[in-house]
Amino acid sequence: MDKTNSKSSVPFWRLIRIAITVLGFFGMIAHFSQKVNVGIALVCMVNHSAIEQNKLNSPPPTTTLITHTDDNCPQTNSTNHIEGPFIWTKTIQGIILGAYFWGYIITQIPAGYLAGRFGPRYLFGGAMIVSSLVTVFMPLVAHVHWILFCILRLLVGLAHGTIWPCMTVIMAHWAPIHERGKLMGFMNAGAQAGNAFALSIGGLMCSWHIAGGWPFIFYSAAVLGFIWGIIWILFYTNSPRNHRFISIQEKEYILQHTNQQLSDSTKIEFHAPWRAILTSRACWALFIVHTCSNWGTYTFLTSTPKYMNEVLKFNITSNGLLSSVPYIVLWLNINISGFIADVIIRKNLLTTTNTRKLFNILGNLVPAIFVLGLAFMTCQLKYVAVVLLTIGVAFQGCCFGGGYLLVANDIAPAYTGIVFGISNTLATIPGIISPYVVGALTEKDPNNWRIIFFICVAIYIIGMIAFTFLGSGELQPWARTSIAPRVSFENPLSKENDQTVTINNGA
Repeated sequence: MDKTNSKSSVPFWRLIRIAITVLGFFGMIAHFSQKVNVGIALVCMVNHSAIEQNKLNSPPPTTTLITHTDDNCPQTNSTNHIEGPFIWTKTIQGIILGAYFWGYIITQIPAGYLAGRFGPRYLFGGAMIVSSLVTVFMPLVAHVHWILFCILRLLVGLAHGTIWPCMTVIMAHWAPIHERGKLMGFMNAGAQAGNAFALSIGGLMCSWHIAGGWPFIFYSAAVLGFIWGIIWILFYTNSPRNHRFISIQEKEYILQHTNQQLSDSTKIEFHAPWRAILTSRACWALFIVHTCSNWGTYTFLTSTPKYMNEVLKFNITSNGLLSSVPYIVLWLNINISGFIADVIIRKNLLTTTNTRKLFNILGNLVPAIFVLGLAFMTCQLKYVAVVLLTIGVAFQGCCFGGGYLLVANDIAPAYTGIVFGISNTLATIPGIISPYVVGALTEKDPNNWRIIFFICVAIYIIGMIAFTFLGSGELQPWARTSIAPRVSFENPLSKENDQTVTINNGA
């Protein structure tokens, strides 16, 4: 009855949960525009000719290792590279790409706790404002020293580390159970839209004369993030109970379908079951598949422009546009898989657990197969390689729309911020290691891209197997508790018309 009431009496365009999801979508665009901008910017910030000349002038055996299997490809160095001012080796570039994740890994668990206790309104908005202010200064600092540039990247990572735990808490409060895949999938798809935006537009900005070309990549991402952060703080509230524009019908519908129990108390009582979380088989299955899947995600997220440049020999404009194609298709697949997963669960075609396992298999096995094929591509088959890369990256969307990304909300909605914070902390380790591995291996020999792809395949398979045998999508016994008290403080005056709703958390 509540479901019918909500959908019939409130027009779609007036649903606040839809507005928040769309706003969150643009927040993820802003977030990932800042996260991946360095990947494409480095292609035109670095003086590749000077680096190659230094290699040729250095003693053996370095010069004997600089060989290419793609010598039959036309060499068009004048268009392959826009020469930048910095002579940063591939190892240094790998350190720069990894610096972000050293900051990112630190704030995940604290952010999960803070978002759970105080809500994600100021945490999410404030994180974007801070990271935007730091991003503005990155072009200037890059001219001082690459280590200082790394430090700023680390600070951006510190701010951004709060965002994913916030997103899971947002969905715990605003997404009804049977809409969670669709709404969370759409919001998360903003990350891929941000990837596509940053990579495609960034490649074009390199050749523009606005603000010096590549610095404009950072300035535009900073402005976008700052404006979004202000709008988020002004519009979002930590609970449907306190939003100024929400209808009574929608508020009741959301609260009754997110296992929340209204409370008249303004006292915050939030206790995290750390021992239960860290000894839970369901949690560790999530941690493993998330970490393994992220190895592939971060390898391609940080290194696709480099692969397009070094192996496939695309010029900078084509590099940016083609690097964005996999993420455009990934964005589409996230939304489709989220919708399909919701239908499967709602119609009881599969249990929640088996649905999550199915989508995790699709999101790891299919990418592994296509990445394996990518290992044998050369620049003579560059467009075939782009197709393989696109399909491999796109199928990761099954994990985001219907797979592991939703598991923290499934197994522990009351503590989703903390569970996902721990998971994303471990899953950030590949973001630190992978860029360095790519830089170290490809600096010795470009043929080592094949080794990089073999490593990705093996790790994909490990994660898939772990979740298939250990994973769960069912509410865990230790997580059967109310999650309303942590947000009831925000606007005590709004409670005057609220009623207490009793929910069976075991449902």
